[in-house]
Amino acid sequence: MEKPANQTGRRATTSWAMGLRRAALDWGLRAAVAIGVLLSTPPSVHAQNPATDRLRAKVQANIQPDASRVNSLNALALELRNNAPDESASLFEEARQLAQLLGYTAGAAEAELGLGFYHRHRSEFPLAESFSEQARRDFERVGDRIGQTRSLYNQSNVYSEQGLYAKSLQANLRGLALAEAVHSPKWLAFLNTQLGITSTYLREYENARRYLTQGLYWARRSGDQPGIGHAYSGLGNLYRTQGQWATAQYNYEQDAKIFRQLKDEGGLLFEGINVADMEERQGHYPEAFANARRSLRLALRLRAVGEVPRAELVLARTFLHIGRPDSAIFYALRTLQATRRSGARQYSRDASQILAQASARRGNFAAAYRYEKLFGAYRDTLNSSDLQRQAAVLEYRAELAKKQAQIGRLTSNSWLIQSQNRQQGWLLLAALLGLGAVGTLSAVLWRNNREKQRAYALLKHQQDELHAAQSQLVAAEKWAFVGELSAGIAHELQNPLAFMKNFADVSVGLLDHSPAAQPAGLEQEIMAGLKQNLLKISQQGQRASAIITDMLAHARTGAGPRVPTELNALVAEALALAYQGLRVQDATFHATLVQDFTPNLGLVAVVPSDLTRVLVNLCTNALHAVRQQAEAAEVAYQPTVTVGTRQTAAGTVEITVHDNGTGMPAQVREKIFQPFFTTKPMGEGTGLGLSLSHEIVTKGHGGTLAVESEEGKGTEFIISLPTGGKA
Repeated sequence: MEKPANQTGRRATTSWAMGLRRAALDWGLRAAVAIGVLLSTPPSVHAQNPATDRLRAKVQANIQPDASRVNSLNALALELRNNAPDESASLFEEARQLAQLLGYTAGAAEAELGLGFYHRHRSEFPLAESFSEQARRDFERVGDRIGQTRSLYNQSNVYSEQGLYAKSLQANLRGLALAEAVHSPKWLAFLNTQLGITSTYLREYENARRYLTQGLYWARRSGDQPGIGHAYSGLGNLYRTQGQWATAQYNYEQDAKIFRQLKDEGGLLFEGINVADMEERQGHYPEAFANARRSLRLALRLRAVGEVPRAELVLARTFLHIGRPDSAIFYALRTLQATRRSGARQYSRDASQILAQASARRGNFAAAYRYEKLFGAYRDTLNSSDLQRQAAVLEYRAELAKKQAQIGRLTSNSWLIQSQNRQQGWLLLAALLGLGAVGTLSAVLWRNNREKQRAYALLKHQQDELHAAQSQLVAAEKWAFVGELSAGIAHELQNPLAFMKNFADVSVGLLDHSPAAQPAGLEQEIMAGLKQNLLKISQQGQRASAIITDMLAHARTGAGPRVPTELNALVAEALALAYQGLRVQDATFHATLVQDFTPNLGLVAVVPSDLTRVLVNLCTNALHAVRQQAEAAEVAYQPTVTVGTRQTAAGTVEITVHDNGTGMPAQVREKIFQPFFTTKPMGEGTGLGLSLSHEIVTKGHGGTLAVESEEGKGTEFIISLPTGGKA
């Protein structure tokens, strides 16, 4: 097929003959996929080359069950790993069983690692992890550090592909330390590249670029072509994640060139799909079709079950863009079915979105609505996993920092002990030389005792400083966690806003669909779906508004001016506002409200709007707690919320909010003032209310906010404002 001369031509409608030819190719490909017909030539035949022939002849010649046969089986299996994976796995398994029978640990380790790679590429992660760990242990037994490095590299990939990024980083860093110890440029390349890929997943793009560039440097230095290609592929992923499609395509094509030179069909398949994806993203649809079709045929021939859905997804998206929804639905359905079995939720999400859009274009709005809901569920799951993986990695960093602090403390202690030992040595020498001078010895002992006391005092002081530094480090890590998640909040806001847009689009489609042309049952279903969509739009809009309001309040610097305020009236108003707000949501709810105010309290200088926000939040939480208790109570129960004010002997003013609700266990009570911590169901709370209240009271008013609670009996919050706050 000739390429058009310009960009406009590349996107133009093809000629009648071209369209007929493409339709015929598409029909033939769909028919082959639908009935599961693979090309009749066995995979091993396609993978033949002189090196393979030599290794196969060597295996056939080594018929004795000895270590030499194990090595021959492993070598042939490794040669076939990319182009004939099933045959390769059978050879690795034969080698493993023979090596175990012979007690040949090194040969068993090679076979186990080969099986670990095989199962990872098939997304069979438990088996991949088990074989890789067994290989690492066996390599460790025989003292093979390169083998351990290779095993840890595969483990890092296994964890990363499951979203277990903290474990992936641990395995990666262990492997990198071994690669540095043995000065292996090849494995320094692979492990730096893998660190870059993990950093890309975590959206640490500068770190990712640095690691990937370092990986490319070491790969070029070692002259290892697969390592060079791996680094290019990592750079392609980085630029694809940032939406730089053309740059990503260039890097994928560099990797594909290397696979083509190596005659590695498995690698060529992987990058062929990536290139097709980038072509489709840029609107180069004829090129996307050509690459995706070629890759799908190759995936079927190689029985690469993990790559078939990727190729079909590119085809589905391309058909959707050129206005062929039937073909888009065919390939998207196949992708969805395959990825549901494998657990690849990202591809399930994308396939669901294509199915929703294609169904809407065909006028099947009931199916569009169903797939739109499925798309939203997959997207929410992936976004939650996104935040969880960031939290897991940040937790890992905090643990690493604490370990470093402990190492520092032990180093300091060791230095002091060595210093004391040296002093003891000098003391012993002085004692041996001065046995006749008892008086002198006594003076030395007295002075040494003084030195010991000072040394122990110094040791205790340094330990206290290290404990304080460790606490500050933990606190700093927590706020680093908050800072990084704050960036994720903007991403999180896309969820409710995207929900609103998607449900609104489907609702418009439902309205545009003429009810007169539909059966009565479908008309009712459409109206019911429309009502549900509008309700979800309202709910998600309120959720987005709450997140934005709380984040803006947290981000606000400084406090408003303090003005003399009647606290009793302010507290009473906040309680009434909270009660009215809850009654609007649930008109059946009733509670007893008690006001226990100290009369003639006087005016107190506060920021009324900020303090009202705190009080409304505390009263709302108290009312929610008593409503929960009322719903769970099996005997007569009267929900009661009591607010009060009092002047303390120390001259401070205290405001209390007490409820007889559910109360809190100790582990919850310790975390309630932490940002983003909430006990409410997902979507009902942002976890910022109490942390913001604590900040307003402590930083904005110089006071304290404390809590006393007993599970099953109730909770009391105490706000204490300093004497300087009274007018």
